[in-house]
Amino acid sequence: MSPRQDVASGAPPTAAPLLDNLQVCRAFAAITVVIGHALHDAGVVAAQRGAEAPGPDIDWTFGVDVFFVISGFIMVHVSGKDFTRPGAAWQFLRRRLVRIVPLYWTLTTIMLAVGLLLPQLLAIPVGSPSYVVSSYLFIPEWRVGAPVPEIRPLLALGWTLNYEMLFYVALAGVMFLPVKRAIATLTALFATAVTARFALEIQQTQLMFWSDPIILEFLLGCYLALARQAGWRLPAPAALLLGAAGITGLLLNSGSAAELRPLLVGLPALLLVAAAALGPTLPGGLPTRFATLLGDASYALYLSHPLVIRIQREVWLKLADPAWPLWLYALLCVVAASLAAIPIYLLFERPVTRLLQGKTHDRLEAAKGLAAGPPQAAAASTGR
Repeated sequence: MSPRQDVASGAPPTAAPLLDNLQVCRAFAAITVVIGHALHDAGVVAAQRGAEAPGPDIDWTFGVDVFFVISGFIMVHVSGKDFTRPGAAWQFLRRRLVRIVPLYWTLTTIMLAVGLLLPQLLAIPVGSPSYVVSSYLFIPEWRVGAPVPEIRPLLALGWTLNYEMLFYVALAGVMFLPVKRAIATLTALFATAVTARFALEIQQTQLMFWSDPIILEFLLGCYLALARQAGWRLPAPAALLLGAAGITGLLLNSGSAAELRPLLVGLPALLLVAAAALGPTLPGGLPTRFATLLGDASYALYLSHPLVIRIQREVWLKLADPAWPLWLYALLCVVAASLAAIPIYLLFERPVTRLLQGKTHDRLEAAKGLAAGPPQAAAASTGR
C-alpha cells in the first residue's frame, strides 16, 4: 500500500500502513452499527406487513465501543509528540473540529429542513429552538417526543459526537503535561467522574451524560497508543487470535448493562483494535483496499446511513413483493448505505476537510510569522 496523508487524523504519510489497519477496523465498526439499524428497520417493515422480523438478537451498537477505543488510540498516537509544546492544544482542537463539524452540521441542517418542511417523514418532532442549538453545539439534551426517554441530538447518531467532543476538550486540557502524565491525569478525572455519577446519583443532564462509564473506553485506546510507543508489537498469529477473541467478545457481550459496558464490551473492543494497532500490516489486494476506503468513509457512513435506510424503506414498501424475505431488505440497506457513503466522503467530506485544514495551517503559519518579525515574514510563511 502506498503512503498517503490521512485526512482524518493529520498523520504523516509514514503512518499509512498502521492507519490502513485502523481504517479497516473503522469499517467494521461502522458496518456493525448499520447492520443493527437495518435489522431494526426491517422490524418496522415487518410490523407494517404482519411478517416476522429477521436477524439474531444482538445489540449491534458495539461498533460505537470500537470507535471510542480507536479515538483514544489515534489522538494519542498522532499527537504524542505535541504534548508540552506551546499552542499544541489549540492546534489539536482546530484539527478535530475541522474533521467532524462540516459533515455533521450539514446533515443536521438537512434533518432540520426535513423536520420543518416535511414533518410527516420524521418519527420524532424537531423540538424547541434551544434543543436545535444544543444539537449544533454538541451539548447533550433530552429528546422530546422519543418513544423512550433518551439524550440525543436532532441527528440522533450525533450522541457519540457529544462524547467525542468531551474527549477532544479533555485531552487538549492536559496537553501541557508530558504524554504519560497527561493520560494518568485524564484517567483520574474520568474515574472520578464515573464514580461520582453513581455515588452522588447525578441527575443533571450534561453531567450525567458525560460521566457515563462508556467514557472509560477512550482511555483504553490512549493506553494502547502508549503501548505502541513503548515498542509493543504482535506477530501475525497472535494478532489474528486477538482480533478473533475481540470480535467473539463483542458478539457475546452485546447489550451489557451500562455499568459493566467498559469491561464486557470495551475490553473486547480493545482486543480488536490492539490486533490492528500492534499487528503487522494487512496484505494488499482488492478486499483490503475496499475495506480501507470504507474505513476512510466510515464517518460519512455512520452519520448518513439512517437517511439512506429511510429512503430504502419507502422504495421497498412501494416496489417489493411482500413475499420477499426481509433479510434481503436488511442486506440491501447495508449495501446501499455503504455505497452512498463513499461519494459523500470523496466529493464532500474529504475536499472540505482538506480545504479547511489548509486554511487552518495558513493561519497558524501566519501567526508564527507575526510572532517572529515584521508583516512580510507572515506573508512569506503563507505563500501570499
